[in-house]
Amino acid sequence: MADTNNLTGASEQALVFIAPVTSSTNPNTAQILEVTGQGEVNVPTTLTEVQLGIQVQGETATEVQEQVAQRSTEVVDVLQNLGAQELQTTSIQLNPVFSFENDTQTLTGFRGINTLQFELPTLQAGAAIDTAIQAGANVIQNISFTASDEALQQARLQVLSEAVKDAQAQAQAVFNTLQLTPGEIINIDINSANNPSPSPLLFNLAEDRALAAGGTTPIIGSPETIEASVSLDISYSPNSVGTLASATNNLTGASEQALVFLAPVTSSTNPNTAQILEVTGQGEVTVPTTLTEVQLGIQVQGETATEVQEQVAQRSTAVVDVLQNLGVQELQTTSIQLNPVFSFENGTQTLTGFEGINTLQFELPTVQAGAAIDTAIQAGANVIQNISFTASDEALQQARLQVLSEAVKDAQAQAQAVFNTLQLTPGEIINIEINSANNPVPSPLLFNAAADRALAIGATTPIIGGSQTIEASVSLDILYFPAPVGLSA
Repeated sequence: MADTNNLTGASEQALVFIAPVTSSTNPNTAQILEVTGQGEVNVPTTLTEVQLGIQVQGETATEVQEQVAQRSTEVVDVLQNLGAQELQTTSIQLNPVFSFENDTQTLTGFRGINTLQFELPTLQAGAAIDTAIQAGANVIQNISFTASDEALQQARLQVLSEAVKDAQAQAQAVFNTLQLTPGEIINIDINSANNPSPSPLLFNLAEDRALAAGGTTPIIGSPETIEASVSLDISYSPNSVGTLASATNNLTGASEQALVFLAPVTSSTNPNTAQILEVTGQGEVTVPTTLTEVQLGIQVQGETATEVQEQVAQRSTAVVDVLQNLGVQELQTTSIQLNPVFSFENGTQTLTGFEGINTLQFELPTVQAGAAIDTAIQAGANVIQNISFTASDEALQQARLQVLSEAVKDAQAQAQAVFNTLQLTPGEIINIEINSANNPVPSPLLFNAAADRALAIGATTPIIGGSQTIEASVSLDILYFPAPVGLSA
């Protein structure tokens, strides 16, 4: 058993003679550790799926439908020439448009929209969208990213391996703390979670040919996260009053060695009157954070959508260039928007211009975060949406194992206090269950920076990372010998 051998190596302070556990062992008192490992793998995305449309308003249905048909044909032609895959029509609509005044409904015209969907490599997505807009498209409904089928399948197998390794590491931490000898893996349960695609980028583009900008819109795909969990039931050689006392005495610095003879647990034990103490220990470890995740944006207002999008595209390209030169990690586009701006007066809505924003997300060491933000602002960014902090994967994994050991020690200390007070003799630990809690990320820092280049200050902005708290609980079922009748604590 190569896997279980990796779990051995725990130091012992007690010499224990253990009778074999046979088929007569009561299943309610079987010596089993229950542990669930988690795995997570990020897969770079290489494909982009786009939904865009041709929207037209006019006085008559015939006029509107003719324009939609003409422009849709032109858009389909350019997309086919670009080699777009999975090209298909997803929606065709033609609806009347009404105005309401003095409780009277009046037909004012018609609105038609034809929606197309296609897929192509992410590196070509920005140029393809711009070309489609120039050909007549004027609505982009959403964009989503995905990895290739081959990459996703490889990641699914890798994440299962990571989950198994995590379960083994957790088991090792518990066995070492309790000075137990692991046995066979007697049950394996694969609990693969769903693998959600990244959230799509949402667009609202109101003006005809609004994205016919002079430069290519930069689009950087976000990765897909593949998750899985694997549960293991691992048998182990039980400890005794001697090993429990030795382990709990470690909390006070005492050192003991005990020679203990254990009789086997047999089916003669009545499960309805089993003498079992159930105790749950809690552990908590605080980890200093070293990495900062930043979301910042380029926000522009102007009279026309074309003018706004040209500025957004130009400044977004400049910001992406400086961030890549700074060596930031996990750089990705998280949102692109272009919306009309209206004024309202005397119940009348008037179009006054357009507002566009492109949002980017990246990660880098916290000590570099302030300077990187300042540089991005100088390059054209003018909105910082949030900042959050995290520790490195290595530090978090070390903390997860440490917190399990702390939870076991807490459970042992609680059990020892109860046994001492009741003058009971502890026996075997017959069941162990690891109940690891979620590890919440620190609350993000919230920013509101609306003015153009508002944060382009002369000094480096100081960024101080917080900490992450890792929590876990471990439950133990411990047999004990009942106190004599009439025993008084």
